[in-house]
Amino acid sequence: RSAMERKTQRRPDKIELGVVDIHTHVLPGIDDGAEKMALSYRMLRRSYKQGVRKVIATPHYAAYHWRTKPQQIQELMEKLAARVRKAMPDLELYRGQEIQYFEGMVEMLREGKLLTLAGSRYVLTEFLPTSSWSQIECAVRELTMAGYLPVLAHIERYQCLREKGRLEELMKEGAYLQMNYGSLTKLSHFWKIRERLDRRWCRRTLLAGYISFLGTDMHGNRHRVPNSAKAIAWIRKKGGSELARQLSIENPEKIILDEKL
Repeated sequence: RSAMERKTQRRPDKIELGVVDIHTHVLPGIDDGAEKMALSYRMLRRSYKQGVRKVIATPHYAAYHWRTKPQQIQELMEKLAARVRKAMPDLELYRGQEIQYFEGMVEMLREGKLLTLAGSRYVLTEFLPTSSWSQIECAVRELTMAGYLPVLAHIERYQCLREKGRLEELMKEGAYLQMNYGSLTKLSHFWKIRERLDRRWCRRTLLAGYISFLGTDMHGNRHRVPNSAKAIAWIRKKGGSELARQLSIENPEKIILDEKL
């Protein structure tokens, strides 16, 4: 057994070995995430020490800003995999994108000009914080009718979804809800009262069973850092070990296998 595995067995309350991170900005120089390969490596190393063993790289795609192409992503993935192979031989990397919804998105997915998560039917889809309920609902309907499984990125950012019944409605229509690990432990609002209220909403929403996936949404080692262990420990304490394992390992494994939850 590796030193990490031995350490994990001694501290099962601290590290969940085998975590799958489905939302990361770890590829260097392609969006507002890691700037250089050295930082990408440090981010993955930090995740690895917390038990992460599978990572889906999801650089931004926005029609009017970041237009990352699958070939760019593939080339960077190969370089990053070569960089980490020796130090973290059991870390698996997968391609994906975080796509800000736009008209024509489905067509580009069908043409292979946009990436799903790890080659599956799951699509990590984001919206503007100011997006309306009707915009999000219509996007979910369009993606599901086309045969895709929309995973709504960091749903805690969309205020329109906090109205009663809206999360249930999206789930009935075939959407999956993703929340950031950091939103369960510490948010970045300047106003502390707002931060406490938002964190309370996130925790309550997760424990109520609305969240299917978690992700670090890591961008660096100072801003939106890769920190899943603290949130997983909180879930284990408040929701039980089974829920912690389901959200951090079992559910995201379904994406890798392209299986519906």
